[in-house]
Amino acid sequence: MKIKPLFLCILLVSCSDGSFENQEDKVKPEETNSKKTTMTESSKLLTIENKPVVFYNVENLFDTEDDPNNDGDDEYTPDGEMEWTEERYQNKLSKIVDVLRMPTGENPLLAGFCEIENRDVLEDLIQKDELKSTKYKVSHFNSNDRRGIDVGLIYDTERFELIDEEKLIIHLDEEPEFVTRDILHVTGKVNNGEILHVFVNHWPSRREGKQETEPRRVGVAEILRSKIDEILKQNPDENVLVMGDFNDTPIDKSIREVMQGKGMHELKAGDLVNFMLSEFKNKEGSIVHDGEWELVDQFLVSQNLVKEQELYVVKNNAHILNRDELLFKFRNGDEKPSATYGGTKYYGGYSDHLPIYLLLNTK
Repeated sequence: MKIKPLFLCILLVSCSDGSFENQEDKVKPEETNSKKTTMTESSKLLTIENKPVVFYNVENLFDTEDDPNNDGDDEYTPDGEMEWTEERYQNKLSKIVDVLRMPTGENPLLAGFCEIENRDVLEDLIQKDELKSTKYKVSHFNSNDRRGIDVGLIYDTERFELIDEEKLIIHLDEEPEFVTRDILHVTGKVNNGEILHVFVNHWPSRREGKQETEPRRVGVAEILRSKIDEILKQNPDENVLVMGDFNDTPIDKSIREVMQGKGMHELKAGDLVNFMLSEFKNKEGSIVHDGEWELVDQFLVSQNLVKEQELYVVKNNAHILNRDELLFKFRNGDEKPSATYGGTKYYGGYSDHLPIYLLLNTK
């Protein structure tokens, strides 16, 4: 498969379908594929000490407004099929805030999301409940996903200074008409001067079958891996953090072969560390498909982040946030994530995915 990553970079003066079951509004005229900010040398960032980084597929986080440019949101309006009211929307935002604070009881340094409708829902989120106490900003670009959903990131501006943000547009030569979510690439600086590259992903679903759709996920992986190779070629010690709902497991071709996501004891030069391998081997998961747990939400990092030097992942580990309140329990004892909807029936749960998290430290 021939893959063409498309990048368009513009310097600004003042300053990318879901689970196994699963067009965004048109790009605004002023929006480009890249936004770059000028860092201030005098800025003083607060220390990062055991600060959580969270990734969460939030299961169709739509606002209640009908976007005329996006047919995908019609059902998520008060008069739509899902009867998506302001009360339900605000309840879901509060639940997401609860989740983001669960790992340590404090607000996260970074949180990546997929299945969000637009930038507005993240702007609403960072003004909600306890998140208001942290000076967050949002990184987001519109993508051309057929359901009108994107990926996005919120970041604590007192601990993470934005340098650059861009979207990696996915174009597959063998399927030129196929559209999916872009990959979000955010670059920032932390308090000790270390640079961190963050990639937020939501890869094509398996709806039409695992084998039938695998070339799409492999193609997306090739685009992302090419970008990471470009970064590591300039500096092999760069800090790269990849998060996402990949709709593939740690042992599938896209992750293990193309992304080179490996375990700590099998690393070769250039490999990424996949923190979710041990959970996968223990048959833990982040989503239930056909009655079985599957692990599709994952963190992969460059090897520099496991050396416990200037910036590192605490205990070289990440976790699935498997809390009782996030689960629905059947009478026979089986469990699954407590979803917001089942079909068109409103249950008021958190999401059909469990979140994942890791902790970052600086020296």
